[in-house]
Amino acid sequence: MGVIISSFLFQPPTPPTPLKSNTYFWLKTSLGTNIPAFYIKQPQARFSLIFSHGNAEDLGGLHEYLLTLSKLFYVNILSYDYSGYGLGLADTENIKNSISPSEENCYADIEAACDYLTKIEDVAYDRIILYGRSLGSGPTCYLAEKATKQNKPFAGVILHCPFLSICRVVLDMGYQFPTDYFPNASRIENVGCPTTIIHGTEDKVVPFSHGKELFELTPTQHKITPFWAEKMNHNNIEFDMSQTYVRHLQKFFMFVSEQDRIVDKIPISIVVRKGRKEFEAKKQRKGTKSLVYYSKKKGTKSLVYYSRHQQNC
Repeated sequence: MGVIISSFLFQPPTPPTPLKSNTYFWLKTSLGTNIPAFYIKQPQARFSLIFSHGNAEDLGGLHEYLLTLSKLFYVNILSYDYSGYGLGLADTENIKNSISPSEENCYADIEAACDYLTKIEDVAYDRIILYGRSLGSGPTCYLAEKATKQNKPFAGVILHCPFLSICRVVLDMGYQFPTDYFPNASRIENVGCPTTIIHGTEDKVVPFSHGKELFELTPTQHKITPFWAEKMNHNNIEFDMSQTYVRHLQKFFMFVSEQDRIVDKIPISIVVRKGRKEFEAKKQRKGTKSLVYYSKKKGTKSLVYYSRHQQNC
């Protein structure tokens, strides 16, 4: 049973998606695995995200997307590959030790990422936001609960298409199995920081009911309005509903921030042409910068513009 679930749960891209050598570094986990990671920085950014990706993704396929998110929301982003994923597959020591993906390795992986932020980059827990997408919701809920129990809650948690537990994705009997994998349902009750959930209403991979129930299980004082993406499935929310997705994350970052705003939407006029794009952004305040977010939809690109004050936000 465990082998069957593991083959369903962990599906690393093969071959690994290429990543330029100057964009990543290596972390050593407590279980002895070498995993690649990258840290995208914005000067004087207020928050840092730890982004835990889905089961069929790796760092090489995510770098450009996370670079865009980092610029758009003006946050630092640390992302890492799970043991047995990405460039780690070719690591000599990992091969010698027969490293493969597992629940325990995922926990050690995200702990190594957190240790890097807090111990090497000297980022405080209350300036870290955890973002877990699909499979990444497992290690995210694990670390969020652990930090809360240690009285070091994070600034916030974002769960994107999360599951109640792995067995309940395969066969939902309405309760958690004693030997279940990634028991998010029991852990989210112990997460002590603002938490928001993003889920597609027509998700065929992780049913929408999982996101709804996790929202109900989130402690009332930490519930932040969720984003139920109408008619969206497991993998297209951030592309086919890009503007709503961006606005939702903007509001969440505004909530966890102690300042009035992190990013401000500015009036724009957009003209999209097939084969080319034209735009004109009208800036209302002197000394702001425009950030661009591209999303693919029906063969065109939609543009969303936001502005950020030059000073630290």
